[in-house]
Amino acid sequence: MLDYEYIEKRRNRPNYFQSNKNKNSRVAVINTEESHISFVEDENNYLDNIFETLIIDYNFPVDNTAIYYLFDRDPKSNTDVELIKKLIYKLRDPYENGDLRGGVLLLSYPSVESFVISNFLTDSYDNDFALGSEAKIFISNNNHIQINNIHEDSIKNAVVELKNYLENEEIDLDIDNFSRANIQIFNKQENYYLKKSTYKTLSLLSIAFLQLGIISFE
Repeated sequence: MLDYEYIEKRRNRPNYFQSNKNKNSRVAVINTEESHISFVEDENNYLDNIFETLIIDYNFPVDNTAIYYLFDRDPKSNTDVELIKKLIYKLRDPYENGDLRGGVLLLSYPSVESFVISNFLTDSYDNDFALGSEAKIFISNNNHIQINNIHEDSIKNAVVELKNYLENEEIDLDIDNFSRANIQIFNKQENYYLKKSTYKTLSLLSIAFLQLGIISFE
């Protein structure tokens, strides 16, 4: 739909996948060494080695690329709340974070399936789940809520759902300084979880579309 060339490196797979489409618009999707959020810090240089391969073998301009770290807010695996807060403050700009590699941490509550749900439901954040597995079951029980049904208007709906959530929670969105809203969202979702043992259905993936100018508010 967005007509980009796609490069993929999955965890525990030796080979890269590459589609042959628009060379002027490119996206690389890679896994961290392990699925736990602590591996964003890349102590074993796993990501650095992959970035080097992307630069040398695929001519991918990593140093001039917007980077996003997409993770589930999984209360059973990503349990280190203080680490997540630290990463929210450190990973605040897609291109440059001082001496750190560029990147913005985009969480999904409770999982990336929340983005799929927000494509097709109005007030999707009024649904709540404790775990991503529950969100997956919800999707499987609603035939129209499927990844292969996503289209231009549904992606716009997901952005509107994010905007409405922020307005309902009275969180100001500064798209050039997202970390401020990011930590507010995190704190509100954590407080909600303490009360309800669930998270409001929310994906921050739409922030990437807004920061990259793929979608803009009128």
